[in-house]
Amino acid sequence: TGLVLGTAAIICPLPITKNIVRRQGWIQIASAIILVFACIPYFSIDKTFIEGGRFSQKIGFVFLVLLIIYMWKSISWVQNQNSGAGFDEIEVKEDMSRDFFVFLKMIFAFALVVISCWILIPAVREIATRLNVPESIIAATLVAFGTSLPEFVTAVTAARKGHGELAIGNVIGANILNVLFVVGAASAVTGGGLAAPVAFFKIFFPAMLFILGVLMFGIFISGGKLKRPFGFILLGTYIIITILSYVSRAL
Repeated sequence: TGLVLGTAAIICPLPITKNIVRRQGWIQIASAIILVFACIPYFSIDKTFIEGGRFSQKIGFVFLVLLIIYMWKSISWVQNQNSGAGFDEIEVKEDMSRDFFVFLKMIFAFALVVISCWILIPAVREIATRLNVPESIIAATLVAFGTSLPEFVTAVTAARKGHGELAIGNVIGANILNVLFVVGAASAVTGGGLAAPVAFFKIFFPAMLFILGVLMFGIFISGGKLKRPFGFILLGTYIIITILSYVSRAL
């Protein structure tokens, strides 16, 4: 949100479809808050900032159920919005050779993602060891930056071409899916759940809630566009948090 939307908004104020963005934005905020509360160790809450917490496997399955509900509701909203709209039927000619080529590209892209994951995880551990930085910090900065590059390229390209609403929808949707789908699925297949290190509670969770709050505030007071000042705030927050995470690596 900070890097991608901040940069896109600085390039060009981003158009907002308020009723849709607000609805998805509140879902984004809600999923983020649920994530924070799901990681708190309630039986030893006083040790949250000393030992960290854990996202349990059972909660992972709950998140996957919430994902299904979210997808179902999203489809329902779109169907209701389009009902009654007089769309002309467009005759589409099938091009089997083109479809096959697109399918091959998709398979190739999936293969690259899987291979990249095999390379990425050992590389993260090696970097964390050599720099004496916790893996959680590397994951929340370098890995997060790398895995956000597709959204970054999409958002910047959309902003430059005057389709800023694609940038906002892309980022908000990715945030929701990262929480409900990625965290939920990763936890569901891990017996002990996922560890939430101290740095998450001291740095990343507060930063996440702050930056989502800034985004929602910008959406509420904007007259139809997310303007450049909010872009600078979002990008600046991302830079500050990235620096702070390394400066405070001993936390």
